[in-house]
Amino acid sequence: MYLIKLFLIVFLLIISIYSPYKAFIDHIPVYEDTVIDIDSGESINKVFSKFTTLNIVNKVFLKVLIRSNDLNLIQHGEYNITNKSIRNIIFDMNIGKTVTHMIKINEGITIYDLENLLDKSLLINDCSFLKCLENEFSFNEGILYPDTYYYKKGMKASSILIKSHERLNEYLNNNMKDNNMNKEEILILASIIEKEAGNDDEKLEISGVFYKRLSINMKLQADPTIIYGLLPNFDGDIKKTDILDKNNKYNTYMINGLPPTPISISSISSINAAINGSPGEYLFFVADSSTSHYFSKTYEEHLEKIEELGLNK
Repeated sequence: MYLIKLFLIVFLLIISIYSPYKAFIDHIPVYEDTVIDIDSGESINKVFSKFTTLNIVNKVFLKVLIRSNDLNLIQHGEYNITNKSIRNIIFDMNIGKTVTHMIKINEGITIYDLENLLDKSLLINDCSFLKCLENEFSFNEGILYPDTYYYKKGMKASSILIKSHERLNEYLNNNMKDNNMNKEEILILASIIEKEAGNDDEKLEISGVFYKRLSINMKLQADPTIIYGLLPNFDGDIKKTDILDKNNKYNTYMINGLPPTPISISSISSINAAINGSPGEYLFFVADSSTSHYFSKTYEEHLEKIEELGLNK
């Protein structure tokens, strides 16, 4: 009888301790933020006191959870604590399951856009205007591979940008052809194609127009190059004075040949169009919708289409 009473007392004692312990470790705290930052060297008590009440009993429960699961180490970083129990939060912190962010380096963006993108990210911008790159090109514009890149808060931007640059260089090295253009010229032409094309299907045709013009020493007359030369202060409107501006070294209405650098990051389809391009049958094109162009062999035909579209007003 005595043993039964003792067993019941011990059982009730265990239940009285285990129940609040389990309630504590399974508790999902209500926290105004969805993530929490842990600085290097912060104690577990200090970390958890940020989002849950740590009285003497809860501190004991926390130590039991840690020691019973060998969780003495927590790693600094940024953690998502939304809808997670105390148990799962500390497990995440022990294995360093920090929040992953992404940054999209899209085709068509300029180095100015990239700088703004990095400044708004959670990366440390240690590569302003791509000055950190070991760059074989004579320019820093348009030398990244467009893609989505993943990172942790506080990572250096250079770790992503170097990788992106190396990917682009590798692609060029593996796909270049003997078409009398070097890698720099391909990137410059590809960026103009990127800005001019309304869809991927017409990129090779546009490439052919520019190759044709270059082959007969005809000016490229590409509006996007003028715009780039006006950055970062372009107001959205190309004026007649801009077209006639001989001081804008990107003004392909005034200069011969290609501009000195790319005018944006290029998509792989635009790079391929530049690599595989050759002088085509057309010399002119004009947008006949928001996603396509009409191509002409003669200036007369080009003017007729402009008039038909009502673009000469």
